[in-house]
Amino acid sequence: MVSLFVALTAALLAVLGFPPFGLGFLTVPAVAMLLWALRKAPSRSVAILAGAAYSIVFFGLLMWWISRTEEIALLALAIAQAPFLAGFGWFAFSRRELPLWAWTGAITGGWALMEILRGWIPFGGLTWGGLGYSLAPYAPARGAAALIGVAGWSLVIVMTAAVAVHLFDRRGDTRLFLLPVGLWAVLLTVGALWPAVADGPELRVTVVQGNTPCVEHCAGDRVATYENHLRITGTLPAGSADLVVWGESATGFSTDPLLNPDVAAAIKREAGRLDSYILVGGDRPLGDAHFVNANMLFDPAGTYLGEYNKRHPVPFGEYVPWRSVFGLIPATDRVPLDMMRGEGPVVFDLGAGKIGSIISFEGSFARYTRDHVRDGAQLMIVATNERSYGIGPAADQLIDMTRMHAAENGIDLIQSAITGKSAIIKDGGEIAEITDLYEEAVISGTVRLRSSGRTLSNLWGDWLSWLAVAGLFVYLVRARFARYAQGI
Repeated sequence: MVSLFVALTAALLAVLGFPPFGLGFLTVPAVAMLLWALRKAPSRSVAILAGAAYSIVFFGLLMWWISRTEEIALLALAIAQAPFLAGFGWFAFSRRELPLWAWTGAITGGWALMEILRGWIPFGGLTWGGLGYSLAPYAPARGAAALIGVAGWSLVIVMTAAVAVHLFDRRGDTRLFLLPVGLWAVLLTVGALWPAVADGPELRVTVVQGNTPCVEHCAGDRVATYENHLRITGTLPAGSADLVVWGESATGFSTDPLLNPDVAAAIKREAGRLDSYILVGGDRPLGDAHFVNANMLFDPAGTYLGEYNKRHPVPFGEYVPWRSVFGLIPATDRVPLDMMRGEGPVVFDLGAGKIGSIISFEGSFARYTRDHVRDGAQLMIVATNERSYGIGPAADQLIDMTRMHAAENGIDLIQSAITGKSAIIKDGGEIAEITDLYEEAVISGTVRLRSSGRTLSNLWGDWLSWLAVAGLFVYLVRARFARYAQGI
């Protein structure tokens, strides 16, 4: 079937918009091909199938690296995402006869609703693959994210594709395409000329990427990972940094600084020698069934100041949802403990300014960075691990997501991974320093704390998405009343 073939081709093209390819400009024709396939499907069932097929191929290829942990995990993820695109396929097919601007509004609103739902369900949602993230390599697009957010860029892409498909299908006045082109021009111009950047006091930061002795878990790897980080930190010159950052799981269990006095003493010694704050990632057991994943902060005197506990665990990676049911799946025996969720954002005051931190998977959600900045964070840290995913694009994909979040909030950001890639991101989402995968490395640089007001994106969140959904709701209500009035 032609529609199915075009939808599958669209999925392949959309994958090219993200790392490792990074051809973000291809997402517009990719979405246009998908919309054409749904619009021209011979039946509603074919449109539903085409939407599901697009989803399975897109997410299966974009996130293939998940299969390194367990093949069934990738299959489960692709299947879990398929209903969203299948439902959108049904919706797009049902609105194929609408005039240009009604079609464009309905499609944009439908996509917005789908992305909102996908960002929360199932099991807390998934935002990986959001179209707006494909624009991370382009500085003007990042600059405009401070106004419309990453989700807003996704809708601009969809709106542009919807107009193009309708004009192509109905042979309409192609000059109307100048309207979305003009919108792109305005947004990119504003983003290029007036990006939101951190403009406050400077902070010297150092990221320690200690690596790990083995890609897959092996005997003694936790201790070796901690010792690597401690050894490398010991090579840093005294007084060279105001903040030193270790990645997620750099400590943990037998090497947790709150449970092991020797580890606490070693971190205290280095903090004092460096005269620096040290943010340390680690996981700590809580009894026989639970653990916490934390970012712990120590001041220059080595005093433990507190911690941020991860709020969004990876399903089937850090906990098993409905363990009484899903725990019967053999692969879940690799997750013997369930992560206890943190209760909210935690902002630390370093004296010179305030910092916030989130952990790994949380970095892919705009809401976790946004709520820390709303609580006063002037600099964000993303501590991550990613060792299980081996050599692949997972790290680059996450970095593109976090740099867009940095840009939409107008802050600098530090990404620290135990196996890479670690990065210092500043000046509106620019990557100032970056490591490679699976190497021992140190990167240092100067970042700025944000001192000016909050961006529009931080103030109003995904306002364009909610506006599009509100428009969709009004359209559906009016359509229902119109049919009722006609006795249909």
